[in-house]
Amino acid sequence: QFSDSAFPMAWRRLTALPRMSLRALPAVSLGVNIVNVKRVACSSANKEDEKPADKQADYWISGVSQGCNKTLPCTFDLYGGVMVDPATVPAEQDAFRTILASSLDEWMKRGKQGVWLRLDISAAALVPIAISEFGFEYHHVRKLNLDQLTEFVSSLSGRISTVDKAERDYVMMTKWLPSNCPNTLPHNASHTIGVGALVTNSEGKILLAREKSGPAARSKVWKIPTGLVDAGEDLHEAALREVKEETGIDATFEYCGAFTMSHGGNLAHANKSNLFFVVKCKALTTEIQLCESEIADARWFSKEEWLTRMEKGSIWYELNQSALDAEAVVSMKSLPWGRSRPGVSRLFFCPVRRSAL
Repeated sequence: QFSDSAFPMAWRRLTALPRMSLRALPAVSLGVNIVNVKRVACSSANKEDEKPADKQADYWISGVSQGCNKTLPCTFDLYGGVMVDPATVPAEQDAFRTILASSLDEWMKRGKQGVWLRLDISAAALVPIAISEFGFEYHHVRKLNLDQLTEFVSSLSGRISTVDKAERDYVMMTKWLPSNCPNTLPHNASHTIGVGALVTNSEGKILLAREKSGPAARSKVWKIPTGLVDAGEDLHEAALREVKEETGIDATFEYCGAFTMSHGGNLAHANKSNLFFVVKCKALTTEIQLCESEIADARWFSKEEWLTRMEKGSIWYELNQSALDAEAVVSMKSLPWGRSRPGVSRLFFCPVRRSAL
């Protein structure tokens, strides 16, 4: 802090420095006080030469902008996209209008293509402004749990500011900047992924359940535990989670069976397509503990009892058989991505003879 007389002298010392010295100088010492020099106007230094040090993040990101009084802080991807840092969007409407207008102008000058603007629920009043005054379009609305939010933030190597855990609901909007080429921004996710777990115990019995609600409950069918795969969750992890949640049974993954596709979705996922996989699991425990809010009953059935409840030739019969008695199944293993992304691995699914497992 400076007195009224000391501050003008300190400022003159700063402004007397060459411009390149200021850029290279994170702080200037004046006596015993430190003054952090903040960029208050956009300059040629605000370019995409500040790339992330993390090679995994560098696979997708071309640069970062810390922003200034004319542009919003953002991350640039390799497709010409701009991802605005949601934590830095001003809450005051006029301030939002001003900086969004100047930001769009700057990004257009720099040849950017698509802008991704995420507004948290606390900034809901800004949504009509972005749409009606600046031409943004809805992309999707989402609610993140805290674990997903933390994973998302850390995946960008800290270059997107940490969002308060109370602000987990958001709307994502997009704007296509070029007027001389078609909009190629990807649409919202078009598919959901479901998984069913065919679990057997040491006696070869199969775990089946009856649900309390939904189409399966109305039909009063006994079925294997099923559910949707969550974002960031692997297929086998989802299967084991559903088994545990619905029946209390601990199990281990063995291999994948067949899969099927359906289209049209349901009331919760209207017009979405679905991929449904069946996996084979082996029970580690046998004592059933029902999820009382979802499951009406669950039991261990012999293979013969199970077959009498299945409609032979139906797709569900064939799906379950693919995990139980098929000669060929799908194994899973983790493989490295390659030199372009060191330290990154992906799950690899490959057909094998069941006898080879």
